[in-house]
Amino acid sequence: MLGYDLRGKKLLLIGGINNTADLVNLAHRNGVLIGVADYNKNTYLKSLADFAHDISVMDEDAIVELYKNEGYDGIISAFNERLGPITRRIGEKLNVPVPFTVEQLQMSTNKKYFKHVCMEYGVPVPKEVAISTIEDIHRCNIPFPVIIKPVDSSSSVGVMPCFTTGELEIGYQNAIAHSHSGDAIVEQYLPFDEVNLTYIAQNGDIQLAAVHDRYFNTTQKSATKAPDLYIYPSRYMDLIIEKYNTAIIHMLQEIGVKNGSLFIQAIIHKGQMYCYEAGMRLNGCKTYQILEYENNYNTFEHLMLFALTGSMGKHVQFNPKMKRWYATLNVLGQPGASIAQFCGIEALNTYPWLIHIARRNQVGDTIPADSAGTLVQDTTRIHLCADTKEQLIERINKVNELYQILDADGNSIVLTPHDTQEVYRGLDYEL
Repeated sequence: MLGYDLRGKKLLLIGGINNTADLVNLAHRNGVLIGVADYNKNTYLKSLADFAHDISVMDEDAIVELYKNEGYDGIISAFNERLGPITRRIGEKLNVPVPFTVEQLQMSTNKKYFKHVCMEYGVPVPKEVAISTIEDIHRCNIPFPVIIKPVDSSSSVGVMPCFTTGELEIGYQNAIAHSHSGDAIVEQYLPFDEVNLTYIAQNGDIQLAAVHDRYFNTTQKSATKAPDLYIYPSRYMDLIIEKYNTAIIHMLQEIGVKNGSLFIQAIIHKGQMYCYEAGMRLNGCKTYQILEYENNYNTFEHLMLFALTGSMGKHVQFNPKMKRWYATLNVLGQPGASIAQFCGIEALNTYPWLIHIARRNQVGDTIPADSAGTLVQDTTRIHLCADTKEQLIERINKVNELYQILDADGNSIVLTPHDTQEVYRGLDYEL
């Protein structure tokens, strides 16, 4: 609970993404009513909400009229880069608070913009190769291997490592096909350890709140690898705090960030960090679930408070080194498989170390056939905690044992989970 009297307030959620279902529970525990505006009808999220509006959020003027006519007190969006600028523009028309300006949101809607801002403030990034046409691929002296990405997509869609000119031609065509603006970015390929840094801004005070290591599934053949496990705190915490954190916070302050939650994804290799992507929004790995357990601070709840009052609430001091160990399991489904049954949820809910189970899919959903190696195949995120690293591994194994997703024939459609013995060997540090 926030400690603020929000009872009877009405909040309009822009976009009906299933990931945002947590917001309904957070709103209701504070007495807030939730409406969902989205053109998709009869969605799972709308079934949970207090009000459902079948309206395209791209029609900003229509959303403004809806807001006024229905007596809402604030607007919010969460996990989608494209919805951020829309929500901000609607907020400006209504004169209600929305974190981040449209310009700041370019940090997550355009990878090239993010990289150039990082370079301006001395935050290290992977080297970039300027490619804007197929002809450029043949004209430039390209230092293979490289990785190509759409400048404005997410969930690893359209991303491809390339080792030859021919692969880069294919990758370029694939990347621009998945880009809303028809643009792509080519960078040096750094297939090394990855981390995710979560920053929270409270009235101009920007803090590093959490860092987790990202582990990737290697059991399926795909151009990219989807993460299947996150571990908090990161083994690279000291390196990040001592060498990079000050520069990142300075960059965020200089571009004018005052309130909100954001994340930065980075690669670490031989004691160097390379930032390659930012999200000016909550991250899909739902770090707010971990932060609520660790700090009694649910970021999503505080963003709801900001949307309704213009305040992030009581100031909290974060320690990203954390007092406990945490893990988030990404349960990856087999591309093309259909979901008939979820098993093990009731059993898992009996364990006090289980923090939260967040399902992105429902019975009857089909994992997209072309989702291999992307977060689109991530069906469920399961958060847990432990006092020791040995406990952490035991509890990850218990989740893998109990939680199953079956097809209509009773076969598991879950990809082989990450090797926990490999993970344990990497936990060669203490809290």
